[in-house]
Parts: sequence; C-alpha cells; structure tokens
Amino acid sequence: MGKVIHIVFSESAEVIFKYAINREKSIVGDKVISFYDNLSNGVIDNPINIDDRVNLLKERNEQYSYIHNNDIDKLKENYDKLYNKISKINDNDTIYLWYGQYDKEICGMIYVLHLLKDKSVNIYTVDVSDIIVRYSKSIILVKSPGGIAPENLDKYMKDARKIDSVEYQNSLNQWEILTKEKSVLRTYRNGKVESVSEDYFDKDILKFTDREYIKSIVVVGNIISNSEIGITDDYIFWRIIQLVNSGKINFKGNFGVIGEMDICISDEGLSYLSKYPKEMEYWNKIKQDLEKSKKFIDDIKNQGRMEERISIAKKLLDVLDIETIAEKTELTIDQIKNFYK
Repeated sequence: MGKVIHIVFSESAEVIFKYAINREKSIVGDKVISFYDNLSNGVIDNPINIDDRVNLLKERNEQYSYIHNNDIDKLKENYDKLYNKISKINDNDTIYLWYGQYDKEICGMIYVLHLLKDKSVNIYTVDVSDIIVRYSKSIILVKSPGGIAPENLDKYMKDARKIDSVEYQNSLNQWEILTKEKSVLRTYRNGKVESVSEDYFDKDILKFTDREYIKSIVVVGNIISNSEIGITDDYIFWRIIQLVNSGKINFKGNFGVIGEMDICISDEGLSYLSKYPKEMEYWNKIKQDLEKSKKFIDDIKNQGRMEERISIAKKLLDVLDIETIAEKTELTIDQIKNFYK
C-alpha cells in the first residue's frame, strides 16, 4: 500500500503538519516533506544551482540584519533533504501539495512538480487561501498552511483537488519558461506565475509608508496584513532597503535592523507613487484616516484637560478673583462668570 505524503513550503507549516499527523491524528499522513527556499526571487536555473541560492541569502544578509546565519546554513541542508525524500517516493504513493497566497509557496510547488515529473504518482493540491472554513458563529480565512491550527487541517484536506495531466504539463512548461527568463522576481498574476521587474512591488510598499516616521517592522506588518500581494516579509524589508538607497524612503535609527529602523516616504517617493493613481489614492485615504484618528484622540485629550480646568476653576471661586482664576486655568472670564449662574 502506498504512503500519503504532505509537501509544504515553510518551516511553520512543517511543524504544524508533523504535529497534526503524529499527535493530533487530525489528518491521514505518513510523511511530511518541506521546502524552504523562496524561488519567487533571485535568478533560478534548471537545474537549480544551490550555491547561487545560498549566495543570494548571504548577499542580502550583508545588507540587512533580517536573515539569520542559521537560515543560510539550513537552506543547503533543506535542498539535500528534499532531493533525498523525493527520490524515495514510489509510484503508488499519494502526494498532497499545500500552498496559499504567497508567491514563495506557489513557486515552490511548481518546482516540486518539476522534480516529480518522472514519477507516476497521484498528486493533489490544496490552495488553503481559496477555502472558507465555517464555524457556528464565525468563518476562518488563512493565507498560508502555516496559519492553520493542526486540529483544523482535515477541514482543508477534504477540498483537495487532483491535478490533471493538462494542468501538470502547464506547470512544467511554466518552470521551463521561468528558468530561461533569468528574472530576479516572479509573482502569481493572470492565473500563472510570471517574471516581473525587480521594482514591481515598490508602489505597494510605498502606499503603506507614511509621511511621519514609523518603525519599519510596523510598515512590513501593515503590508502583510492589509495587502493581497503575495510577497514575504523578508522580501518586503529587502525592497525597503533598496528604496532607502534610491532616496524614495527616508530613515533614521539603525540602518538594516528591522526593529530599530524608522522610515517615512520622501518627496521623491511621493513623486514616484503619484505615477500610480490607484496606489496614490490609497495612500491619501490612509493619511486622511490617520489624521481623523489623531484628531479624535486629541479631542478626547483636550476634553479631559478642559474638564480638569473647569473643576479647578470652580474650586477657586471662593478663594481668588475672576481675573486671577482665568489666568491660572487658561479659561475666559466669561466662562468663569457662567459658573456663578
């Protein structure tokens, strides 16, 4: 009897699936295979040049302190494990490929399909971002398998879809095209993964960057939480570094350290963003919403101060003259006279 093998594309998903299979018993499975590399960015070859992929991480690690050295060490090891485990897959095994909205996961899935092309296995895909899980009083939407609770995986697995021969061949053709184009960035659009320019997402990053300084980690979080774009947090921060270098974003603090670097959009950045009316309109809306929120908070604070001044003035009515009370509380004489009525 063949094995049931789940393939995921992040460390967090790997942990969740192993726990679900070995402890929760919430889904059927014999093995979990994980692939970590983000093939949506950086030049890719056919076959993959692992040294080039490792060097890409090293180069970026020199520019900013977001990638840990152990991530670099783990990458080569992960490739070795991936190739070894896939080589042991038999024709009577069943494969489940789990992915979500992120370009990293979609590109990883296409690569794994390429590696499986010579095996006659049953392959199912589970796009978790396309599945709505309903409870009695709520619904759950996730962007990635790494965001699913282990006990809920069975609710997603029942919507697995078997990949047909035409779709499989399209994926193989896609991989061939992507590796020949030698692009440094790829994203899922128009129903397929396409090569795009390196600055393709810059407008989406800038539209979440305020005029006032804010922690870069907050900006990255806002982009991930509120945007439909499928890039990962490490790539967003790397592009922020490039936008600083090109003068479109200003910074203060510890350059290249996400938690210690404050950023704001520059005049040049606004000029660049103005070329994209939809994104510029969104930036203005965020700005207006922030101003309304700030005014609301200031009004509450001012109301509190006013009430405090009035309270003090009333206590001084029998002690000081009206002019002195007005001077000390910053109220008008007419306001204080009203307290006698």
